[in-house]
Amino acid sequence: MRIATATGVIGLVMMTFAAPASSASAPGSAAGKRAGDICLYTGRDFSGASWCWNPANGYVDVPPALHDNVGSFQAHANGCFINWIHVPDRKETRVVRDGDYRRVYKDDFGGKIDAVAPGC
Repeated sequence: MRIATATGVIGLVMMTFAAPASSASAPGSAAGKRAGDICLYTGRDFSGASWCWNPANGYVDVPPALHDNVGSFQAHANGCFINWIHVPDRKETRVVRDGDYRRVYKDDFGGKIDAVAPGC
């Protein structure tokens, strides 16, 4: 009886610790990321190299690994994705709202992103 009880407790503890890891890739999940961030990934389905930005940081150029190379994203804040066009002071933008995400974004605007900002 004690062995069965101990096994049940160990199984319950393992399930408790395993649950957050499986929810980390769920759309809209902030697991491992701070609430209020917009997180960009080089790969599809929130994989590959990642970088998170917070609107409190203001305008920021994305890191080189993500420049024109955003495969997916999750937004836990409002912001703006920016593509600078090779004409001075000309840009193309996409509004991002809290809760937005794309599992596949590279073939869309993700292949153009140069910077992020709190607003467009």
